[in-house]
Amino acid sequence: MSRPATEAEINLGRALCPQLSWEGGVVNEAGQFHTVLLANDQAVIRMARTEASSAQMPRSIRLHNLVAGQLPYRVPTACSAMLEFEGRNAVALRFIPGTAHAPHRGDPVVLRRIVQDLAAVDLQPLAADLAEPFAFRGRWNDGSRSRCLGYLSGQLRTAAESVFAQIAHLDQVPPSLVHGDLAGQNMHWADGKLVGILDWDLACAWDPALNTAYLALWHGQDLVEQIAPDTEQARRARIWLGLMGLERLSDALSRSDKPRLDKLMRKIGPRILRAAAAAGARNR
Repeated sequence: MSRPATEAEINLGRALCPQLSWEGGVVNEAGQFHTVLLANDQAVIRMARTEASSAQMPRSIRLHNLVAGQLPYRVPTACSAMLEFEGRNAVALRFIPGTAHAPHRGDPVVLRRIVQDLAAVDLQPLAADLAEPFAFRGRWNDGSRSRCLGYLSGQLRTAAESVFAQIAHLDQVPPSLVHGDLAGQNMHWADGKLVGILDWDLACAWDPALNTAYLALWHGQDLVEQIAPDTEQARRARIWLGLMGLERLSDALSRSDKPRLDKLMRKIGPRILRAAAAAGARNR
């Protein structure tokens, strides 16, 4: 989802980083909260798409800069002042080379190291700029739970009830740094090595098992037990994967365009059942 940059966007690049060439740039429009101007191998321009993302940009950029000092991977830090563009904030970030990892595969040893590196980050310097847990969709409430349970029946409904009952336990886990979306273009790889991690807007202090769950969604859910640093985090990652599946169901049930729920359930149904089995393991 890219297009040629407009003259106004090229001029924005010149204003933010006049020493770089922005001619012939393209704008990636795939992001929900930002568009990105790419034109050279030194910097990219991040432009807020919404008023909310514009308001969050100063906090997000501070967080990127702080995280960069604690990880062995590159993080896109600011290399310009922030300017207003078409009524919203924009900033230049350092370019991170590499490409997304192929889905449904990955070296679990490398992936486990990423989980451990994130867990080792000191949260104290980041505390003022971290997002809140559930920042993307919001916390589960009676309405979203009822929506899912009302659609499900039989074994899947029982499984979902068991998974929902685990939320209170998950809230009690000692937190560490959770990225929020360890997948696809947010992780740049080269020659099998992780070069950098992008888009820290949703990073927060939360259950570290979420990082395993995010990585497993992209690299393969059969790798959960190999990615997780220990069996307890693997168990919680399975529960989180079930909750993520139920979030997708809740979203689909809220839509007015009649999405293919049968197709969705074939995908998330086994995930919910495995999450319930993991929840049951806690009580044995």
